[in-house]
Amino acid sequence: MICSMTGFGKGEKEFDGGKITVEIRSLNGKTTDIRLKTPSGYSEKEMWIRNYVSNTLERGKFDVTISNNQTNGVNLSINDELFKEYYKKLNNLADELNEKNRDFFPSIVRIPNIFKETEYKLNKSEWEACKEALKESVEKLMNFRRQEGLSIEKDIIKSINNIIELIPEIETIDIERKHNIRERLDKSLNEIRERNVVDKDRFEQEILYYLEKLDINEEKQRLQQHCEYFVDILKKNDIKTKGKKLSFVAQEIGREINTMGAKAQYSSLQKIVVVMKDNLERIKEQLANTL
Repeated sequence: MICSMTGFGKGEKEFDGGKITVEIRSLNGKTTDIRLKTPSGYSEKEMWIRNYVSNTLERGKFDVTISNNQTNGVNLSINDELFKEYYKKLNNLADELNEKNRDFFPSIVRIPNIFKETEYKLNKSEWEACKEALKESVEKLMNFRRQEGLSIEKDIIKSINNIIELIPEIETIDIERKHNIRERLDKSLNEIRERNVVDKDRFEQEILYYLEKLDINEEKQRLQQHCEYFVDILKKNDIKTKGKKLSFVAQEIGREINTMGAKAQYSSLQKIVVVMKDNLERIKEQLANTL
């Protein structure tokens, strides 16, 4: 089966004194792009988190948000000694000035270095909970991707089968097309003979060259082979990421369809080419969101 690149997963895990929550949202992307948002104190773990997400989820754009209800990431403490020193000196100064207003607290707390900020330290219990929550969110996102992939695969199979089913029609129409071309050539040949004397051998060579340029047998064969190969890749379960490989084969299918359209010079065949292109475009749109 194939997997979508879009998805969502959420994991939660409790630890001593709190709960950790990990949310991952993914969108389609040609490479792996991870935007990580974590509480303060997780800086040294960011590389581990990025590697885990990259290795398990492969391609895509990921928004990874880690949060807890334990702390906002910063611990505040008061420099008691410095606060007391300021308070003492201000009181002494008030005594000297005979100042009755002794409400010094609002002023002292605004003095630099009264409050000390210390970064929140990530403990072992919380980190283990974070890893478990991350694992849970990744598993849920992968399940989401698989479910989306089933729907995508269904649409792709329908479109590729539509192309395959049109190939026999090309065979039938190509016989009519060749007959029509020969009639036009015979008519032109008779008109030329009535007006001029032509070199018969040279003229036949020119006709053969013209017919070879319009021949689409090789394109039909290659188109059939590419479509069969495409279906074969879809059926295989040993391919972890099929999106890129299927996209390459889809390009080859498009090349053969375009060549047939350029050589067609017959409205019935061109109509089939248009239908094939429409189905192939749907396939490419789906593959753009396929892992």
